[in-house]
Amino acid sequence: MRVTNNLIYGQSSQAISKANDRYMDIQNKISEQTSIVKPSDNPVGTGQVLQYENSTSQLKQYDGNMKMAKSHLEYEEVALDSLNGLLDDARTLFIQAENTANTQDDLNAITEQVSKMVDSMADLMNSKSADGSYIFAGTDIKSPAFTLRPDGRYDWTGNEGQKFAQISENRKIPINDTGKQLFQDVWTRNNFTATLLAGNVSLSAKVHDEGDFDNFLSKNYSATSGVANNFVLTTVPLGGADAQAVNAELPPQDGSKVPFYGGPPGQYSLTDSAGNVVSSGVYEPNQPLIINGMSFVIKGAPGAAIEVSLNPPKRDNVLNQLNDAIAVLRDKTATPDEKEAAFHDAQVSVVNTQTSIGEGRSAVGSRLNTLTERGDFSSANQLSNIMAQDRVAGLDMGSAATELSMAESALTSSQKLFSRVSNLSLFNKI
Repeated sequence: MRVTNNLIYGQSSQAISKANDRYMDIQNKISEQTSIVKPSDNPVGTGQVLQYENSTSQLKQYDGNMKMAKSHLEYEEVALDSLNGLLDDARTLFIQAENTANTQDDLNAITEQVSKMVDSMADLMNSKSADGSYIFAGTDIKSPAFTLRPDGRYDWTGNEGQKFAQISENRKIPINDTGKQLFQDVWTRNNFTATLLAGNVSLSAKVHDEGDFDNFLSKNYSATSGVANNFVLTTVPLGGADAQAVNAELPPQDGSKVPFYGGPPGQYSLTDSAGNVVSSGVYEPNQPLIINGMSFVIKGAPGAAIEVSLNPPKRDNVLNQLNDAIAVLRDKTATPDEKEAAFHDAQVSVVNTQTSIGEGRSAVGSRLNTLTERGDFSSANQLSNIMAQDRVAGLDMGSAATELSMAESALTSSQKLFSRVSNLSLFNKI
């Protein structure tokens, strides 16, 4: 076989190219710190590495969702905490205002403070997150949750939708709570109406014990039958005893004259719309008669008939309830009974709103805990993927450095050999 110069040159050039490719391949592996730079390096391992990389990429996407969800929930938590603190302060002021030693000037000063708190509460109910969206407006994030009407009342103007964040392949959590759920759908103070049907007596009635009356209302109130909410309270002389002792005349609430009754105790019975006796017993004249949390002061001889109607339960936001109470306390013509009712209405609304806020804070805290746990799991999973990738495509830097040195030596030798072979031509000897 004839060995030509071209053959020698071609083989030498090919040897240099192979040595250079090997050198560059090892150098790339060291630079990338992986034993798999291209699929041909390890076809099976390449598939495994891609699987781990896709898993890590998906986990990082969920991490971004969780970061966004945590930000929204933390904003909500701060707003609820601040609102709860303002409600505590307002409740303290109303307890202070309930002191009968207060003058009208004192009440005006207290209501001025509460009024400013109401403005601050309204701002918190219309809180925004870092991206400018209204936290408590549902999914209508560009509009405020509550709007002030010209007459001074606050209306719920958001919607009841919830936003969710996908935190794993099969799990998502809500990242907001609506103001309707937290603030608007809060029960106000339950009450009743007492109307004198018969009897020469004066009558005053009010809720004496909120818990007992709420229990009575929950068992007896009918949302479908108005008649079922009407009861009749009757009083009669006890066992037919003499009830003719009349010592004086006192003006009742309607301005007529009512004989003062100083006789023996009377007997009462409270019957429902079907005539069934709900409660009965003996009562002392001119003293409060307490029935199922309701207080009746009946001044006059036994023989009265009183219609007792359960008022429909209502829901309203605390802003309106506080403003209503403020209006009564500022009214110089308001009676002590009206002011007392205003105190209780405001305090019940504050307590019920704080209960709702407490439930909201608990839900937010639970979601934040979930995000923390899920974040820890994601971090551990990503670390596991990295370790698995390293097992498949990890590079032994010591071995790679030795291999790079050998490849460099081979390349250098090939280059020297090529130089010598190139000088073997006869033309170089002439």
